[in-house]
Order: sequence, then structure tokens, then C-alpha cells
Amino acid sequence: MIEQQQHEMVLDKTHPSGTDEWYCPTCGRRLLMDYEPMYKKTVLEAGDEVAIHSGGKGGLRVGSIQAKPVDQSGSDMETDDRRLAPWTTWLDEVDFDSLWNKTD
Repeated sequence: MIEQQQHEMVLDKTHPSGTDEWYCPTCGRRLLMDYEPMYKKTVLEAGDEVAIHSGGKGGLRVGSIQAKPVDQSGSDMETDDRRLAPWTTWLDEVDFDSLWNKTD
């Protein structure tokens, strides 16, 4: 198995808007990270797109994503975010499974 290079991203600056600008001193990758109102990443310079980039600020570290199989219940979303409660309730009430399985 080929081992990917690992590069450490460095926080360059935080813009007045709250957007963080990160760069990789190894390959030149540059990106903007917005966190509010929704997470958004904008790549300014691609750098080494094959390398695994990680970094962190304020005690939080971000690295490579780990994939895992869906649990046996069929649910791939685990959240206790109260903002989603009305939507998850609505989705349960709509019963999409029966909509897709209708025979006319």
C-alpha cells in the first residue's frame, strides 16, 4: 500500500468576517474556511491534492476523514441537534419508504 504524505496546515490569518485563511508551507496549498452560518471551504491554491492535510486551532485538530460502515439499523445520521428536530419529525411522518414502494 502506498503511504500518502502528511502535511500540516498553518493558520495564516483570520479575516474580519471570521473566515480563516490557511496555508501549507510544504506544498503551497491555500484555503479559506468559513464556519458560520454554514461550513464552507474555498480552495485558493490546490497544492498537493494527494497529500493528507491536517491542522488545528484553539485545541481543535482537523485531520483525515475516517469512513465506517452504516450501523445495522440503517441509520447513517446520529445527531442530537435540536435545530433538526422539526425536520426529522416531518421526515418520519411522511414515510418516504411507502411512497417509493407504491404500485399503481
